[in-house]
Amino acid sequence: MTKEKALTYEMVITGIMQRTAGPLPAQALAEQMLSALPSSARKPQQAMRQHIREAVGRQLVFVDADTVLPLRLAYQGVRFRIVLQRESFDKGLLPLGHNLWQYLPRDFEFENLRFVDASLHSIPATIEHVTHKVKSPFGISDEVQSFANISAWYRSQKMYVKDHLLVTILDWEQGILQLEREPFGQRNQALLAERNQLLVNMFFDLLEGADREQVYIHAAVPTVYARMPDKSGYPPSHWMDVIAADERMAYDDWRIVYGDEPQTMFERLIGSNRKPKKPAAVPASSEQRQMVYRFKAHLVSRPKIWREIEIQGKQTLADLDLALRGAFNHDEYDHLGGFWKLIPRAAQAKTMSKRSSGRPARTREVEIGDVEPMGGGDGARIKVAELGLAVGEQIKYVYDFGDWIEHHLALQAIESPQSNVKYPREVARNEPEYSYCVECQKKGKQEVATLICLQCTTGPEQEILLCEKCAEEHDDHYLEEILY
Repeated sequence: MTKEKALTYEMVITGIMQRTAGPLPAQALAEQMLSALPSSARKPQQAMRQHIREAVGRQLVFVDADTVLPLRLAYQGVRFRIVLQRESFDKGLLPLGHNLWQYLPRDFEFENLRFVDASLHSIPATIEHVTHKVKSPFGISDEVQSFANISAWYRSQKMYVKDHLLVTILDWEQGILQLEREPFGQRNQALLAERNQLLVNMFFDLLEGADREQVYIHAAVPTVYARMPDKSGYPPSHWMDVIAADERMAYDDWRIVYGDEPQTMFERLIGSNRKPKKPAAVPASSEQRQMVYRFKAHLVSRPKIWREIEIQGKQTLADLDLALRGAFNHDEYDHLGGFWKLIPRAAQAKTMSKRSSGRPARTREVEIGDVEPMGGGDGARIKVAELGLAVGEQIKYVYDFGDWIEHHLALQAIESPQSNVKYPREVARNEPEYSYCVECQKKGKQEVATLICLQCTTGPEQEILLCEKCAEEHDDHYLEEILY
């Protein structure tokens, strides 16, 4: 095999990144890639963009929508802090795996680590590995934990367990880390809180701007630090600590998600410690409970079919479920109903280029609870006012989890109740666009169709729409009511 045939775009990107001394336009990177390895793709530039996206978190990151930065430069000068643990500190040990996760190249050998002090003098360290048994759903296995023994340096610094260890990445590729002691009494708590908030907000902005409701850790961590103002300034906490302290987000072994993201089947299987949070009921005042909430509800599959429903804040989701069943002709005595809150997501992260602006706002779904036909279910007793909705916000309602008939409800107004009015009530609906009975049309008559024979219908162009009388001839077929 020739050298040219063995060359891959991953290798090409690696070589370019090694030579790059600063931010590089993605277009320029694509041109260099094509110069080193011409493409036979129909759209070469587009193909190069895909290769570049695949390299994010492995060889480079995007500092904005049009500019990339080598991974080594994204981490250059990054500062963070490590909270000391009594058990390991008393032995003069620094746990490595947890504390340095994502702060070093993938598969970096801890034996190659170099520690230096504030004066760039070498800190003596020996690497120790401890193996112990761990139990999981897959059985008992060996787990290896790695530590750096820096006990002599701890003693020389008069290190105390309440102190923080400040870490600066001097050389990411070579694993050269600068260690400093921050005495407990010299900690700037206000500035630390400010830096932590900046860091966690950048992670959240990245999550909000993601196409899917998750970002991969290997890409998110260097991207955030590459975009972080003054990453070499006063060190914030470890990235895992700031996310763990923020209820908006959670993380597992490979991704960052919203804090209320449901567990995956795999997480359930392995007994993950990540526990998703349902939105807590918002305390509602007596005034809020008396107010009337007006929702405009429409079928997601047929947006022109809509109803406006008014309901008081003191009434429950069971009451709203029943009102929706009546308004959309759903069976009141069968099938489960369910509610989700639709939370707006940013159209793009604040740190992204203006180029991506103008995209429609997106939402994510947070489960509120379900309602059984006769009023049971974990969401049945939640009061409308306790949802904490503001005008313009939306919720999702699903009737029949088998057929999954989905509705979106937008809060139109919150108003004072009218006297002598019983709530909930329907106050408006769409002007019906009637379809007509196909059998009556054959006879030269025009009767509004009320049923569709699903058994006889063969497609959108051959829908068998029937009036009540003509439907009698199909009484042994599967008929479904037409909603207008």
